[in-house]
Amino acid sequence: MRPADLTPIEIADLLDAAYRQDLGLQDGGPDPEKRAALADYLGCHEEARDEAWAAWTDLLENDLEMDVGEAAYWLDVEFVEPCPENQP
Repeated sequence: MRPADLTPIEIADLLDAAYRQDLGLQDGGPDPEKRAALADYLGCHEEARDEAWAAWTDLLENDLEMDVGEAAYWLDVEFVEPCPENQP
């Protein structure tokens, strides 16, 4: 899987599955290798991250059990890895 080849909606679906897996709401989210590749990609490509977030927000807002603010925190703080080029 190359995250650059995925559409924002496909990335949003992966993020949703990973988030629900982390919350213990479902099994079968992306495997660790896919999660790492996606986290690295989104950390280095802010535009792709923003497009995926917009698509994922649409999914989250349709699910009354999900908190968009908590999902945003998870994405920015717990999931996305900072781009190595931007680290000291």
